[in-house]
Amino acid sequence: MSTLSQYGSGIKSIQRGTISSNFAATSATATISAVNPNKTMLNYLGATIANAAISLTNSTTITLSISYEFSANTSVSYEVIEFY
Repeated sequence: MSTLSQYGSGIKSIQRGTISSNFAATSATATISAVNPNKTMLNYLGATIANAAISLTNSTTITLSISYEFSANTSVSYEVIEFY
């Protein structure tokens, strides 16, 4: 588990959004403004299904991974906090 102290002092930016995927997909991506991954915390805010996970793939991409093909559209909310 991450702690705020490992990221440095002060918040540089906060970005929030959603990633959506159709019923046939097991992954999807969202593009964000560039961040330093070593100073960034990604928070999972909720989803329309239980078996979804998100990760910061690189400085501008968040990836949604679904463990199986779901029979409905999927939406996941996220928050990206970058620290100085």
